[in-house]
Amino acid sequence: MDASSRPDHVVIAGGGVAAVECALALHDLAGDRVRLTIIAPEPEFALRPLRTAEPFSRGQVRRHRLDDLAARVGAELITGSLVRVDAEQHTLLCTGEERPLAYDALVLAVGAEHRTAFRKALTFTGDRSTLNFNGLLADIDQGYSHTVSFVVPPGTTWPLPLYELALMTAQEAWTMGIEDINMQLVSPEPEPLALFGAEASAAVAALLEKAGIAFRGNCSTQQGDDGSPEVLPEGTPLDSQRVVALPTIEGLTIVGVPTGERGFIPVDEHGRVTTLPDVYAAGDATTYPIKQGGLACQQADAVAEVLAAAAGADVHPTPFHPVLRGRLLTGHGAAYLEHALHGGAGDTPPREMHLWSVAHKIDGRYLSPWLAELETDQGSTSMADDHAGDLTIDVALPVTATETVPAG
Repeated sequence: MDASSRPDHVVIAGGGVAAVECALALHDLAGDRVRLTIIAPEPEFALRPLRTAEPFSRGQVRRHRLDDLAARVGAELITGSLVRVDAEQHTLLCTGEERPLAYDALVLAVGAEHRTAFRKALTFTGDRSTLNFNGLLADIDQGYSHTVSFVVPPGTTWPLPLYELALMTAQEAWTMGIEDINMQLVSPEPEPLALFGAEASAAVAALLEKAGIAFRGNCSTQQGDDGSPEVLPEGTPLDSQRVVALPTIEGLTIVGVPTGERGFIPVDEHGRVTTLPDVYAAGDATTYPIKQGGLACQQADAVAEVLAAAAGADVHPTPFHPVLRGRLLTGHGAAYLEHALHGGAGDTPPREMHLWSVAHKIDGRYLSPWLAELETDQGSTSMADDHAGDLTIDVALPVTATETVPAG
């Protein structure tokens, strides 16, 4: 942002993790120095990382009204989707609005598209796919399905939910007394969840082995002519009765916003869109290769600090230094994983880590306390209370982003 300009009116486009975190952060850091507008496609914020627990009746996607958030941060809420940005005029157009909306600074936290990688696979995205997954569990229970493959698809994706699904499926089969079932997890990763480092990866490998799930690493896949996944380079079929896959992730098309490979928005270390003045981006929409809610929050915090400082707040903006954190739902409990990316992320975290509640399935500096407050008001119990004996793993290893992203 030009040093001579002040972002008196900041528009945040999006209704997901990055958008909520940015709104909360900017309100805390800048206060009434800025006027906020939030443009969201839906009236509710959904905590989607809990979707993997739904088929097993261990949880549900939490939804919270965005007008409550807007009231908290003093923002105007517009329900619609961003379709065009005119950076030269500092205006934007969204669905449902006839006239362009002016802004001083724009934050693109619009998320990304989830696309099916294999026509003949159960692509788990939550929502409707939860019912399909319930059908898979019923087939296992009734003896119709004896072999199941869980496949990390080629392209950009976030693999952790697939491990959750595989481990909880194994637990469910054990609970149903099913012994004649073979499961495997197929991934381009060299080791299970390798992006979390060797110690955490070894722990996850032990969980898979204990659950009877074979791990096939360094496996690239493609869609065969019949729509089923094939293992490269030979193009051999998986030879599995049922296949569960994650969706791939691609960027959204917004007129006036530059994109790189797969439609993602290029940004610098402070979240500035590289070719658009006073436009920022955070979360899955950006070119940062790891798509995860906690990292989206950290990107949003970096953007909020720049905007707050430009608005005159006593804030010294720090660049995005990602620390990857995750909570793995296993059916037996949860494993807390932490990994510093790129280095420079601060001191090694304390050896004793508390289990995350439902509100902390996504770790955000501002988002997590807000969710915890909402969960308390609604009388929800935490997953930490439900799984008091969960395994806790504390890992902090410097790894570059390029080394953490499996080859597609």
